[in-house]
Amino acid sequence: MLEFLGLDDVTLAAYRQWLRHPEMDVDGVATAVGQATGTVRRSRDRLVELSLLLPSTEHPGHLVAVHPEAGLEHLLQAQHESLIRRHERLVRARAQVSTFVSEYLDNRPGGDGAEVEHIDSADQARVELLALLGRAEKEVLTLHTRDGLVPALTTEVLPVELRALRRGVTMRSVLPRAVSADETGVGYVRTVASHGLEARLTDDPRIDATTVDGRIGLVQFAAPGTESLALIVRSPALANLVTQLFEQIWETAEPLAVEADGERESGSDDLPSDSERLLLRLLSLGVKDEAAARHLGVSVRTVRRMVADLMLRLDARSRFQAGTVAARRGWL
Repeated sequence: MLEFLGLDDVTLAAYRQWLRHPEMDVDGVATAVGQATGTVRRSRDRLVELSLLLPSTEHPGHLVAVHPEAGLEHLLQAQHESLIRRHERLVRARAQVSTFVSEYLDNRPGGDGAEVEHIDSADQARVELLALLGRAEKEVLTLHTRDGLVPALTTEVLPVELRALRRGVTMRSVLPRAVSADETGVGYVRTVASHGLEARLTDDPRIDATTVDGRIGLVQFAAPGTESLALIVRSPALANLVTQLFEQIWETAEPLAVEADGERESGSDDLPSDSERLLLRLLSLGVKDEAAARHLGVSVRTVRRMVADLMLRLDARSRFQAGTVAARRGWL
């Protein structure tokens, strides 16, 4: 509970012993808490470093535990001040982000808030789609009906969709039927479906569209004589038309079963531990090894060893494949 103060369970147990039995030496405390003498010696050094143990003036060689209220209060105060500084940095960072947003909007074509904005760059359309997903608060409806989109879905869209789903955003997607015949596509669907996305399949390739919270959308389709055309729709009335189109296609689309025949692959009895499940969820969200290590309270080396072990057990050639196989087995 007090790990954030720099006190692990062994150190806290040792501190309690010295509070109750100031006459104890390191060997006595080690016996009382059931730990090796070397481990307790490191805990003692940590407590001395934090000024929670002081050398006894009356009994040389012994230690006196500082009163918990005084000893721990200064640690809490230090953490409080650290949080204040972090908050101040976050406020400054948010202001800087707002500046970047303003500069971005001022320097982009059609950035005047028009109800319909034409985008003639495929890269810009990708940026807009990811931005829309990142700002979603309630609901995302997506038509991904064109073939050839699976690589972009798995490498670019998947992490953003997973973050939205983790925020509680409701998501439904209509996907091209070719997804069900593509290993990577099936892996993508299983991963997002395991986090709450509803998906259906269609053979109708007429349009790609995404609406967010029923008020803004991105529409992409092939126009005669051009490679592609994209429109940002900011009018709620126009966004509603896109939503109606989605609902029409959704009604005729085929529900996608994410567990073939309801069976799991062999080896599913080798279930992961709670730490491994958490690690898999973190990796599915795109969390880096360093951040995963902080979440788990272990070293980066341990995280990488755990990932390697999971990939071996899942017979996966990549981390992404490990995530999709884990989702298929119900590990996430």
